[in-house]
Amino acid sequence: MKSKYVNALILALVLVVFLISIQSAFGQQQFATAITSENEVENSGFAIDADLLTSAVVNANSGLALGVGAYSGHIELQFPGQIPANQTSYVRFNTEDDLLPYLLGGNLGGLLADVAGLVLLGNQEFTIDVRNNNTSLYQEDSGITDAFVTNSMRVVSDKNGNYFMAISPNEEYNSIRVQNKVGSLIGLGTTKELNVYGAFTSDDTFDCLNANYTSFDGSGITLDLLSIAGTGVTNPEFAIDDDVNTYSELGFGIINVAATIRQTIYFDGSSDSTDVFYVTLGVDPSLLQLGVLNNIQLSADNGTNTDVYTSNLASILSVDLLGLLSNSGTVTIAVEIGESVDRISIDLSSLLGVNLNQSIRIYDVFSAPIMPEIAVNSQNVAICEGASASLMATTATPGTTELLWYDAETDGNLLAVLGSGETFDTSALTTSTTYYVSARRIGCLNESPRVPVTVTVSPIPTAADIEVNTNSIYCSSNDVVLVPTSDINGTYEWFFDSNATNQITHNMVDGDVTYTITDSGTLTISGLGEGDSPYDYFVRLRTNDKECINASGDLKTVNVTVVDSNFDIESTLDTVISVQDILNVNNTNTAISLEGSVSGDASEGDSVTIRINDLNFTGILDANLAFNIEVPGIDVLSDLDNAVELLISSGLCTVTEQLPIPIPELPTEDLLQVFCASDNPTILDLQLNLEDGVFFDALVGGTVLGADTPLVDGGVYFSGLLNLPVDVFARVAISVQIIDVEAPTAEDGVQTFCDSSSPTIGDLQVDQNEVVFYDSAVGGNILDPNATLVAGDYFVSRIENGCESENRLQITAFIIEESPVTLMGQTEEACVSTESYTYFTESNQSNYEWTVTGGVIMDGGTAIDDFVTVTWNSLQDTSIEVAYLSTDICTPNKILIVDIETMRCGEVLGAEFCLEVYNEFSPNGDGFNDFFEVECITDYANTTRVYNRNGNLVFETQNYQNDWNGIATVSGVLNRGDHLPAGTYYYVINIPELNRDLVGWLHLAR
Repeated sequence: MKSKYVNALILALVLVVFLISIQSAFGQQQFATAITSENEVENSGFAIDADLLTSAVVNANSGLALGVGAYSGHIELQFPGQIPANQTSYVRFNTEDDLLPYLLGGNLGGLLADVAGLVLLGNQEFTIDVRNNNTSLYQEDSGITDAFVTNSMRVVSDKNGNYFMAISPNEEYNSIRVQNKVGSLIGLGTTKELNVYGAFTSDDTFDCLNANYTSFDGSGITLDLLSIAGTGVTNPEFAIDDDVNTYSELGFGIINVAATIRQTIYFDGSSDSTDVFYVTLGVDPSLLQLGVLNNIQLSADNGTNTDVYTSNLASILSVDLLGLLSNSGTVTIAVEIGESVDRISIDLSSLLGVNLNQSIRIYDVFSAPIMPEIAVNSQNVAICEGASASLMATTATPGTTELLWYDAETDGNLLAVLGSGETFDTSALTTSTTYYVSARRIGCLNESPRVPVTVTVSPIPTAADIEVNTNSIYCSSNDVVLVPTSDINGTYEWFFDSNATNQITHNMVDGDVTYTITDSGTLTISGLGEGDSPYDYFVRLRTNDKECINASGDLKTVNVTVVDSNFDIESTLDTVISVQDILNVNNTNTAISLEGSVSGDASEGDSVTIRINDLNFTGILDANLAFNIEVPGIDVLSDLDNAVELLISSGLCTVTEQLPIPIPELPTEDLLQVFCASDNPTILDLQLNLEDGVFFDALVGGTVLGADTPLVDGGVYFSGLLNLPVDVFARVAISVQIIDVEAPTAEDGVQTFCDSSSPTIGDLQVDQNEVVFYDSAVGGNILDPNATLVAGDYFVSRIENGCESENRLQITAFIIEESPVTLMGQTEEACVSTESYTYFTESNQSNYEWTVTGGVIMDGGTAIDDFVTVTWNSLQDTSIEVAYLSTDICTPNKILIVDIETMRCGEVLGAEFCLEVYNEFSPNGDGFNDFFEVECITDYANTTRVYNRNGNLVFETQNYQNDWNGIATVSGVLNRGDHLPAGTYYYVINIPELNRDLVGWLHLAR
């Protein structure tokens, strides 16, 4: 009896928990409340009672033979109002045949059923019809292949394994009809039941989003692949069970085909722009190295509006999150979409050519506010032991979200629930503690991931933590030096009392007593006498990081006893350290003898101690009260304050004096050194008056510069010794100025000279005075400015302040030879009075001036004529002078005078020789005067030539037969066979028999 009671109690508790779970999941839903049509339904009211634990039963029967008595049942559930297009509704239902676990896999459903040995089509079947009043808007039928595979209608399940139809039509609707049917494979007289628990959609007045449902899908997956272990989706409900220790797994096993598998998480409403979605994923770190993050995609839909958001994991993960995933294999990703969505999908696409099991784990998917931001003054908080800390965080939406403070990263104790910006005060802490804060929407359950806030607690120093070196008994002539130390980093404060109410400050004077305190906390007291001895002083430690100090009454006590003394001395240090001494120390670490003397109350045999770098070196005073103590040279040179502490002891009392060490400085001449850029100066060119010296790139530390390091204009180089610290032998800064002379300039890079002016290289025009001429752009030979200038390229550098420009100016020189003045025509044996002679000079010139002496100009001779025709009338003083303005840039004004030799010609070439030239002919084919005729020319052997006005040969023949008709026989200006144009021509007929040339003009008319 007792056992039955206990079992009943356990069952009741389980039922209560389940009811609470159901109410939590569906407490923000609007249920269908009316039945507008039903057939073959039992307990139809249970489908509209807003209780998803009760159901109406819709029956269907296969009937008898030939379908007699067969029937299908249906129930249509109506909402109290219109549901907007694309808003998702859910119908909880179940089939008698185990169809839904396979349809949950979308287009994998058929393959999943095949693996299980179940036939989906032809057994129990059902239809979902979305309606608006009496109009059917959209329906799908399980009896049709690939039903329920789109966002419009999908089979989904909750975390408890209950099945629902998620319905998202793209039109406004108000009812859903569910029909139960039997397929062709069911035997006769068989009844199948379909349970309908209710239909609901989200209530827009409720702001909480819960991940209540899931489904999965895939592509590229075959029956063989599904039969392989690890392929498919395992435990999909674990992604929405609110347990971070369980997970859904999407995997392929080891495959080498392109395939994708997807799990979709459905929320019980649509998000707003401020909602953040969190996805906790697990990935095998070995897959990360193969680029699997590029094959994991997150996407978000809103009903049938697909891909509202999409991104692969590689672009989402920050460096910190990627490191966390690599180390632990799991990571929580925050996805801010900024638009309304009601489902999140995670896709895994296969990696090809990878011999590893490919899978990802989905631990949790939920919606919550963005993670809190820790206030600046709550970051890196440090307090002293026993104190409390005030911590603050803020949320992105203060009016609608609240903060939850915990003492653990997961689970733990909830310490406080506060608003954004409100202060969380910790308890008094004795050890460093980390708190965690999350954000959630007010009235909702889901929280963002927790953000850690660490409070570092430092212990309070005690008297036992401080040590003070003391001699206990001091001579009145000596200073009392108290040096505190501790393993705890901090600063020291001195007091006259143990409660730290009367502080000793630096340079405090109290009567004859002076107190000084160094930055390190060393207290030096001068002027203490025996009369008030002993003296008590107190020191406390203030930590550097947390400002923690000794408690009142727990300060370190230092007792000082002073005895009177009249021991008074004066001392000198006579050692002079040379640069050579420093070099010796640097090279061989030799010792340096510190010599000096003492006067006053000292005596022969008194102990002498030289303290340097916290090391003691001892000796005694000789009869002359002098001392000579050898000290390692490196210790002398590396002493921080360049001074030694000299202690003279005589009995109890010791006199201490500080004596400066005379360390020389580096030679400082040539602190500014000037170089020419064209010399390409390097470190080796710097002048250094220091044996074994080197150059550094910094005054302190830095790098030794190699001898081939180029010098830089304005650079500073530091000379010093290689192995000697700068605080021993300070480096000397040498500044460098590099004169970089610019190349010379010229108005023209191409320059022309007249050969007649005998130009030299120095005549090349350059804007600067101090220049050097070369025969090449780089290197080459220096050219003498007085050397003759020839045509070609010259290269000029510039000299400035003793430096030469690296770049050279190129000048190209051209030398122009003057064109001569010529005169063509008969200048010898010109006949007087009987003939006219034509003389030609250079054509295409201007301002011709012709002057004829001893003759008369018959034609030409004007300012535009390049010829003149003259009849000579004198046998002596005959000449032609021609002048013109030439295009020659060197000598534009040309002039030439030619003497003409004349003679009488009438008797020589007259009737006696029967030679007469007819100097006009018109070769136009009219049969009259068509040929150039010379009377009796056929009686003599001859060579006849005709020239045009420019002196170009146009006709030539041997033994002329009076048959030339104005056609060119010589190729040149014209081609052979061309008709000569009308104009004036000039003939030259050579007659060897007479030893004479007939020369004159002829006119060709057309």
